[in-house]
Amino acid sequence: MDEVSPVTVLDEEESWQRLASASIGRLAVSVAGRPDIFPINYVVDGRSLVIRTNPGDKLVELTINDQIAVEVDEHTATQAWSVVLHGTAEQLEHGADIAIAEQLALTTLVPISTAVFVRITPTSIHGRSFDLTLARPDPE
Repeated sequence: MDEVSPVTVLDEEESWQRLASASIGRLAVSVAGRPDIFPINYVVDGRSLVIRTNPGDKLVELTINDQIAVEVDEHTATQAWSVVLHGTAEQLEHGADIAIAEQLALTTLVPISTAVFVRITPTSIHGRSFDLTLARPDPE
């Protein structure tokens, strides 16, 4: 009898669809061999992500090392999914780029002013979905 796998690998399009359906994730950076992680609000813009931030640790670390990872996941009682994107981060500094970013539906969880836009351009993206309704196998 064929065993049904609770894990499905998402293709690139499915991974982007999942990212577009959410708005909160985690940004992972590494500076001088020290990993750090930040919660972020983001919006999908084409095949990139845009976040807003303020001057501080996150922006400094992105300036020192633009190689990042973003992880986004969601779950319900019956399904879960996770998408990981690796890429580069670039602070938007040109007026035209900022004007475009300001038109995106990018919101924050808390009502604070965030002055800096950052575009995350992927070098890879992969995702998985999980069927949480399947019975766990008996340990042997």
